[in-house]
Amino acid sequence: MNKLLISIAKIPIYQPRFSFNKVLKDKDKGDEKQFFSKEDQKLMSKLIKKMKEANEHPQASTSNSLEDKDELQKIFSRYKVNYTDAMIEEILNWKKSD
Repeated sequence: MNKLLISIAKIPIYQPRFSFNKVLKDKDKGDEKQFFSKEDQKLMSKLIKKMKEANEHPQASTSNSLEDKDELQKIFSRYKVNYTDAMIEEILNWKKSD
């Protein structure tokens, strides 16, 4: 048994002098950074496109508020609540602020 331990202890341990590990890690980091910057660029272009479309069509929000007003009036009528236009506007503004 002692001979086996002595022979195992004498086995030289291989230690590479040059390692490509750091080079590969740096390459991976660069690839990852490039990928995410491309993804960010795509997302930003989509966001800018949506903002331009929203600026071109501001009338869509007024039609929604008309539908919302009608819906609120139906709800108030169903529960026999007295309401004014100012009250409806205040409720819709409160809802939009959320």
